[in-house]
Amino acid sequence: MRQAIARYLQDAGFAVVEATDSDMAMTILEQRPDVQGLVTDAHLAGDIDGFELAGLVRKRWPTVVVVMMSGHSDPSSGPVPEGSEFIAKPYLLSHLALALARLIGRAG
Repeated sequence: MRQAIARYLQDAGFAVVEATDSDMAMTILEQRPDVQGLVTDAHLAGDIDGFELAGLVRKRWPTVVVVMMSGHSDPSSGPVPEGSEFIAKPYLLSHLALALARLIGRAG
């Protein structure tokens, strides 16, 4: 699923860097000051879940926007940080791309 989402976002004009878990996502963010947005599942593998990752990212990198998604949770399942958006699965990939573009446009 991650690879399909990455391909779709690339085709929609986004430069995409994939992370397999929350630990890799944090490493990428620490090394890449050009990252503008994060797309994460609420139940991401790694030391922290997607809700925690989203909160940490918004605190450490307040200009990085976050789109969270889940097929098992909803926005009330955990804290969705300010400046973030939650999309419940199933969703259309076009909705994901539009939400990401809208948040990045608002932040930039």
